[in-house]
Amino acid sequence: MIRSCNITRCNELVLALLLFCVIHDLSAKIRFSGIDISNDSRVLFRVDNYGICEESALFASHLVDFSLKQFTAFPTKLDLLENGRMLLVRNSFGWTRIPVVGGLPSLFTDYPSFIERSDVSAVTDEKVENAVVSRDGKWLVLLESVSAAYGDLILMNISSGARTLIASHVEKADRHFPVRWCPTSQAFIYERNGTLYYYQLGATSPIEERYRLIGEGSITCAVWEEQGDFFYIKGATVYRMRGSELFLRSLYRDFLEIGYIAGTLPFTFEPDFDEFYIAPDAGSLLISKADRTLFFYPLEDAGRTTAPYLQLPKLCSGITVIWSSDNIITVFARNGTVQIVYRLHADAESVFVLIESPNMDNAALSPDGKRALLWGESGAVLYDYRQWRTIRSISEVPSYDCFWLGYDDFIIGDEDRIERIHIDQDNDITRNLICLSSANSFAFEVSTNRILASNNGAWFVTDGSSVWAEIQEPVVRPASLVSGRYRVYLEEQPTGLYENLPMIRNTTTVGTTTLVHKHDSSGTSSSGGDKTIALCFDVYDDATGVSHVLDALDFFGVQATFFLNGECIRQYPAAVKRIVDAGHEAASLFFAPLYLSSSRYIIDNDFISRGLARNEDEFFVVTDKELTLFWHPPFYISSPEIMEAARSLGYTTVTRDIDPDDTFTRAEALQLGVPFRSASEIIDAIMEKIQSGFVVPIRLGLLSGSRETYVYNRIFVLLDAITAAGYSVVPVSKIVR
Repeated sequence: MIRSCNITRCNELVLALLLFCVIHDLSAKIRFSGIDISNDSRVLFRVDNYGICEESALFASHLVDFSLKQFTAFPTKLDLLENGRMLLVRNSFGWTRIPVVGGLPSLFTDYPSFIERSDVSAVTDEKVENAVVSRDGKWLVLLESVSAAYGDLILMNISSGARTLIASHVEKADRHFPVRWCPTSQAFIYERNGTLYYYQLGATSPIEERYRLIGEGSITCAVWEEQGDFFYIKGATVYRMRGSELFLRSLYRDFLEIGYIAGTLPFTFEPDFDEFYIAPDAGSLLISKADRTLFFYPLEDAGRTTAPYLQLPKLCSGITVIWSSDNIITVFARNGTVQIVYRLHADAESVFVLIESPNMDNAALSPDGKRALLWGESGAVLYDYRQWRTIRSISEVPSYDCFWLGYDDFIIGDEDRIERIHIDQDNDITRNLICLSSANSFAFEVSTNRILASNNGAWFVTDGSSVWAEIQEPVVRPASLVSGRYRVYLEEQPTGLYENLPMIRNTTTVGTTTLVHKHDSSGTSSSGGDKTIALCFDVYDDATGVSHVLDALDFFGVQATFFLNGECIRQYPAAVKRIVDAGHEAASLFFAPLYLSSSRYIIDNDFISRGLARNEDEFFVVTDKELTLFWHPPFYISSPEIMEAARSLGYTTVTRDIDPDDTFTRAEALQLGVPFRSASEIIDAIMEKIQSGFVVPIRLGLLSGSRETYVYNRIFVLLDAITAAGYSVVPVSKIVR
């Protein structure tokens, strides 16, 4: 989700696209290790989740009642609760709270966790964002799944756990979570079925949704500014609305404009592809057109055509913008595996300038605009924002989430620890440990049975209730598998979610059980066997969507098949090379997007041979590689003669098992007499029909006509649904023979 001003957007590959819908991933593997039993019958062990995001957690179980307690919290996603007093940590083991002053993880109220979960989804991978916390940390908006593509929007009071249904049939998040909180935490805007609504807290009785209508559009059409007003773009018009007037203007929207006109754009804003950002002083805006071009406009003259703009390299994705109060804009964009950074001093004479920067995926600006935090797989670095120079390194291990608490304090969650860090005027830092993220080694302490854990060369100790404290000379008790009453061991599992299971044998009675018997002790998968589908992407003459799809496939760790038409190969060689470099299967879609059923062509062996051969040559020139011998005729229009001609050339003709109907515009659907379905409706329809061995095609590119939503723009949601149903995604060559 891209956020404006000084609020950073997590990269869509890993940390955001930590986009967070908690569902189980049957491609994940769960492994237990380091099992150790103390003389007071406590069992210590680590759980590793080798799913999309490799995470681990240290647990202890008391065999008196088989209770589980968690000791580390992997910082995949961090939020502040209770006016900054509590930290919410989200990862594949569930949601936990930790005091900001330091402590051990405790369960988040009313949310599933590894400790409490009672089915095969004992460990989950959070892929698509399913919750957003208010700025004051008192409220949470959840999107609870009701189908593959839709959920119910729930408002939760974090202190009491009270829940209120805000709206039903809300689309799950892909690029953007469908809710944006007001900075004052008194209201939020949400999107449902292509329409924007607001919800205001504190009302004595809920107001009907129809009286809370803002207007048409997606959540990308609305951005809050820091004082509580928000900006709304419809078509080419930019509106500004005071937060205090939301109810009045919504109630009388038939008589009053939705807001004050703040400016006019020289183009139409496309909600499914575009994004905009508001300056801290609310005097100008930056618009990203489909991750390709950035335009800067002062709002008092937004319609002019001479304002600064930036043409990004093709196939950019994961744009992050930070914007200081003195109008210095920094734009981060991911171009394949390389992060590129541009700067603009936002006045009429400025231009975007390419600058050097570490290859980090995320950035956050301090509240005073003086410093910036950059973080990602390479660690975390503190920058002087105005001079754009390194102040110091903060972490040298993969860092997953960071945010500022104030001008001189921030929280960082990296692979080893979650820490609160203070910076003084000389840029010296003081570190305060909040909790350990992971434990490379762990054991019981000799004589005390306190728990010891180490990472990055340091040892820490806890008595099971107090915060981890660093210890210089730990006295480690050798691991034991035997106590007075019990023996423990790890038992390998031949199939299923778990690679092994911790087993407990009571030596005073007869019986053996497992610590995770509540979580599918059989070790079998709920998928009912090996279920695979081939996800195929058809690229004709427009590569729109390729970057987003490649990001999603990489995030889910799956391989797919791209059917490439000659027009695409000739016009978008960089996109074709990126597909191949990512290791995906490249198949043929003929040399041109022709309707082979047309009477204008004589379809014989020679015609098919020349068309396939020409595509092979075009592909080889661009990639120096050969196309696979799989193809399908353009638009899946085939005949026995066409298939036989291709077979004689060694090609296998691929047919689709599901027609998503994603190639129709509204006008075409009306003309053909078929229903027009949104991308989310198509995803639900796919999941109702899908079976193991099916070939599921998705068309990339823009259609010439009115189609507001495209399935490829919701590919994270589709992959989530496929994975949750127990299917593995494979190239078409693994299914079609």
